[in-house]
Amino acid sequence: MAKRKHQIYRDGRIHVCREMCSTCIFRPGNLMELRSGRVRGMVDEAKGNDGAIVCHKTLDGEEHAVCRGFFERYPTTPLQLADRLGLIEEVDPP
Repeated sequence: MAKRKHQIYRDGRIHVCREMCSTCIFRPGNLMELRSGRVRGMVDEAKGNDGAIVCHKTLDGEEHAVCRGFFERYPTTPLQLADRLGLIEEVDPP
């Protein structure tokens, strides 16, 4: 299955949600009603690829953003570098 490309990098910046969305997968409880182990699998895949999890609320549009919950908990090397270089653009989740 082909990987879908998400546009978190645009205008020379990595876009990250300013705060967790109302149904963030990193909030307590299972607000998205995901099957057991799904979040762990997503985190493991993102970390293994030195990537990020995209906020599900930004997926419908063209302006995707990194999930705030992921950004705060799992700062992958590219996210750390972008942050240290001042290349993070915080955006409000939809």
